[in-house]
Amino acid sequence: MDTLYLKYRPQKFEEIMWQDHVKKLFMNAIRSGKIAHSYLFSGPRGTGKTSVARIFAKSLNCENRVDGYEPCNVCESCKEIDAERSLDVIEMDAASNRGIDEIRAIRDRVVYLPSKSKYKIYIIDEVHMLTREAFNALLKTLEEPPESTIFILATTEIQKVPETVISRCQVLDFRRIPSINIRSKLETVCKNEGINYEIEALDHISSEAAGGMRDALSLLEEIARFSNNYITLSGTLSILGEGSTRMIESYVSSILEGNVDTLSTTIEMIEEEGVDLINFLENVVELASSRINDNGLTKIGKFAIDLIQLLKYEEKQFAFFKVMSIFEALKYKKDSNQFEKIEKVQPVNYEIKTVKSDVERLVDFYSKSGDLAIFSTLMQSDIKDRGDTILVISYVPIHNEILKSKAEQISEEFKSITSREVKFIFASSEIPLDKIEDDVREPIIKILSLFGGKVLPEGGEEVG
Repeated sequence: MDTLYLKYRPQKFEEIMWQDHVKKLFMNAIRSGKIAHSYLFSGPRGTGKTSVARIFAKSLNCENRVDGYEPCNVCESCKEIDAERSLDVIEMDAASNRGIDEIRAIRDRVVYLPSKSKYKIYIIDEVHMLTREAFNALLKTLEEPPESTIFILATTEIQKVPETVISRCQVLDFRRIPSINIRSKLETVCKNEGINYEIEALDHISSEAAGGMRDALSLLEEIARFSNNYITLSGTLSILGEGSTRMIESYVSSILEGNVDTLSTTIEMIEEEGVDLINFLENVVELASSRINDNGLTKIGKFAIDLIQLLKYEEKQFAFFKVMSIFEALKYKKDSNQFEKIEKVQPVNYEIKTVKSDVERLVDFYSKSGDLAIFSTLMQSDIKDRGDTILVISYVPIHNEILKSKAEQISEEFKSITSREVKFIFASSEIPLDKIEDDVREPIIKILSLFGGKVLPEGGEEVG
């Protein structure tokens, strides 16, 4: 099987999907001969930016245009561009050629006339990756381009392109392709390639592609290769490391019902089937967004979004996912002993010198308030209430950073909850406190309570 996204790459304007506004502009421009000297294509990946740029370049230099605007795809110029050996159509990936030297080389070459075509065309993909110096060099070229030179810039992140560059280009926004249009294209490809499929599988692939045809075709090809040209929904989910719809709905409903037993069973299934946790939670978010009027489901969607961000910094992702999911379920369970149950799942070491309940009340507040970042980091830290100060010792670097960034918020909320005004000290340690010898532990805690800092292994060198 040939690479599908290359085999089915559009070769003329009529094959471009869902970008009618772009096609119409270029068809009219080519017919009238009113061509701008610089264009900026903006939009998500896989929506046709580079394909349109190539088709436009072919049409401008085509020897035998069809209907006044379509490239013929058979003349020598069209063939050279398709084969990427045209001397007059130069493509550059700014992600790997982002420095000033590359742009200076272009600036030096633009003064020369095209070798044998009407126009010399520069296509710069991912232009937002250029350095500031490279943008400045490019800007000088865009200000006074030669009559026979055209620049086509493409980006997925237009907000990173300087306004001075944007203002000198004709900007065209490329839109995400609807899933139903992608599915229709995938059906056509499957029939042409002799691939058998379940329509539900194509629906899922179309949704996963997030509006990008290239990603959809790449996924289709990958799944077809693994499934011996018979694409099923269950096989697709397995290959993509995703849970089934029933698994996702069981996970969500178990949390909303506060049913820890059912949730634990579902989590075991997730582990046994090797489901990718980030993909799984993204599917939870997708489910929540499809039922936006369901208030409970919307809250679970917010929980899933927060958990995705936290999992990115966790080494033991699955254990963290399990604990946090159970915490979330307990929030929905009407039980006066909620905090006691939380402690059984993930005990926290408390050394409370004054009012024992104050630290518990703070953590309990965050378990109900929905600030998952603070709650999860406090639950995995050692908390020492020393009267006028509260020492929080974290064992994961990102946890310490999260708590420090939210120090003022935590202090204010602790004061509101307990009517105590204390100073929070956030420290970190690469050694669990219970692993430190007794005669050394208390002096270390006193030093950390005064100055903060970090506890390192013997020898003073940071681990990892």
